[in-house]
Amino acid sequence: MKDDDPYFRSDPGPGLQRIPVYKFDIKKDFNTWKPWRTNDGRVLPNSKCSFTAIESPFEEDDRLKDSMLVMLTVNYAPDLTKRSFGGFGMRVPIKPALAVNNQSFVEFDLYYAESAVDKYMRFEFWSTSSGGEGAQAKAGSRGEKKTQIYIRTGDLEGVYMFNLDYRCGYYNNETWYKKPISAVVPVPSGTWEYLNIDLHTETDVKVDKGILMIGNLRITQTDPNGVPIPDVVNAKSFSEVTPIREKYNQNNGNFLIGSNGDGTIAPDSLGGYHFEIFVSYENLKPDIHIRPPQWLRDEYPGFVFKPDDEGPEWDMPTEYYTNIKNAGKTGGYKFHGYCLAWHDMTPYWMRQIIPENITSMIWNENGYFYAGSKSTEGPFQSINKNTARRIHFNHIMYEMRHFMTTDTRYDSSQERGIIPFHSFDVVNAEIHESRHSILIQKNVNEWKTALKHTSWLMAVMDNDFKDIRQHYIYLLYKYAHIAVPNAQMAAKFKAGYGDPDIVPGYMKLDNHDNNGSIDAYVSEKPPILVYNDYGIVAFSKAKVIYNMIKDLNAAWKLDPLYDGRNLIECFGIQGHDSVNPTTASLNQQAVILFTSLIDEGLLDCICYSELDIRQLNPVPGGEAHAPNILNQKQADVIGYQYALFFKMFEKFKKYIDHVIIWSQFGASYQDSYVLFDDKQMASQAYYAVMDPDKFIKGHSYLDSYFSGEYEKIKGA
Repeated sequence: MKDDDPYFRSDPGPGLQRIPVYKFDIKKDFNTWKPWRTNDGRVLPNSKCSFTAIESPFEEDDRLKDSMLVMLTVNYAPDLTKRSFGGFGMRVPIKPALAVNNQSFVEFDLYYAESAVDKYMRFEFWSTSSGGEGAQAKAGSRGEKKTQIYIRTGDLEGVYMFNLDYRCGYYNNETWYKKPISAVVPVPSGTWEYLNIDLHTETDVKVDKGILMIGNLRITQTDPNGVPIPDVVNAKSFSEVTPIREKYNQNNGNFLIGSNGDGTIAPDSLGGYHFEIFVSYENLKPDIHIRPPQWLRDEYPGFVFKPDDEGPEWDMPTEYYTNIKNAGKTGGYKFHGYCLAWHDMTPYWMRQIIPENITSMIWNENGYFYAGSKSTEGPFQSINKNTARRIHFNHIMYEMRHFMTTDTRYDSSQERGIIPFHSFDVVNAEIHESRHSILIQKNVNEWKTALKHTSWLMAVMDNDFKDIRQHYIYLLYKYAHIAVPNAQMAAKFKAGYGDPDIVPGYMKLDNHDNNGSIDAYVSEKPPILVYNDYGIVAFSKAKVIYNMIKDLNAAWKLDPLYDGRNLIECFGIQGHDSVNPTTASLNQQAVILFTSLIDEGLLDCICYSELDIRQLNPVPGGEAHAPNILNQKQADVIGYQYALFFKMFEKFKKYIDHVIIWSQFGASYQDSYVLFDDKQMASQAYYAVMDPDKFIKGHSYLDSYFSGEYEKIKGA
């Protein structure tokens, strides 16, 4: 075998190890710890949160015992602050000041009880040092120059997935668990005089006397005297290797392969050469509906919807999709729309909307609650359900018909022609981040109270919670079926036009039909309608999504407008996963759940709508952040993880419509790695995707880390 064979490598060694360069002495210096503003300007000051030093109550062996811990006590009520999440910050001096680099890490042990489930979102690490490495964001802004470590339910090993290895003791009438936390510093260089630690509560959750503990706080760096693993050398450019789309396409019984990314798509570009279906993360989010319709302002003349200025209602990215349509041979490239409704990236005026008859912002089992936006200061306006439905009906009609018709009513034209989307995300990520884990334990069929209940979407349903056909998710997908109908929908819409229970009055107010006819908008191939979400490695979340799709699609088959299609046709899986010994098999467990729905006729397909891989400690080769150059072991372990995914995709290919890599090259979401490096050279991940079996067998030195995964994925 050649030394430069990407399909084979023996173990290149352990590489550089981390060593402590600064240890925070809690017992000696705790009096110097101070409450401090948070980096995130959306978090309000909170005097009801506190931190204290305590003797460690854990571990019987005193040799293993942290002598002192810092107890974090949290109280937060979103209904009182009208903010979906809160938290507090601490600032700890570093004396003497410490020079940091891109191989510096904040590390500590996190202690949490079973009651921590559903209460916390993340830690953020930054610095208020005099060199200006970090500063608090302005009010309403997310902030910058910080590192985030999530501690949601799925991140709390031991509690979420029962594992005695994490159990550390018993305190305050509960079993407690201990997990090591590691976060790379958010700046590549500088001198830190302070470490700032912020804690955020989970969205839309009331926390009453919540407790976490931290200990063994330190800053580490890689040992400069160690022997590093050599950097990987990616020898071939994207144009020198076989196109990925040549292996993965629907003509040979596989699935479409695609990527996220703006810019020119041409046959000789990386995107055009390797991929067939494209999505833009940026340009079709709900916030392209930049201003409210005039009729809404007229209906509420005493309220100021923001922005309160004159200008176009929409900012459509028509040219981007026209260019893809016209690139290469006709129909050679396809596109996916992302997305029509999302709790994030929604225009400010829409985020000002709250339900008319629901006032609670605290979760309750009857479902009558709503969640406010994380990025809206107000003011807010309660709107009746029919007005809210009219808003979202118009929103979906205009956006989908702008592209998929030639009607000038939607700023299209015969000259431009139809831009035929292959698929479209109607609703994105509406399952609550943590609540699923508790609810599924109580009721294995639950889903309605596991949603975020985003305020402007809840206004659509309001107090019709118990009627599944008035549920906001049901209605949004129904609108999408009407927007680009098949012939059966057009016929049923016209037949039911005189019955307000079938075609309600708000659908008739804005000229979206011709006396009941929507024949002009009929498509022989309407876009596949997708529900998109993340975190299916948490089986409880996958089960909530399964329950939701199953119930909504079953109800739709009895609807007078049922058009022979499933209401939700595809489940889009956001695979923003990290290298982990069980990542692939946990994904497979969820995939099997959804294939059963497909077999029952209650779903058409699944897709991996967003795929990339993070490299976070503890992993072979060490932590890495794209687009940084990888050492050989880091490159191999990321490749091995991709190989496991694509081996699974091959196994379930008859159920998968498309797989989209979330960046064409370089860095993806959260500094994740994709198939080509920032120089557009084919990485180890590329070779892993092209021949998963060969890659895994040629990197057997990693088998012990991924113990049993390959066998699980190969199995029936």
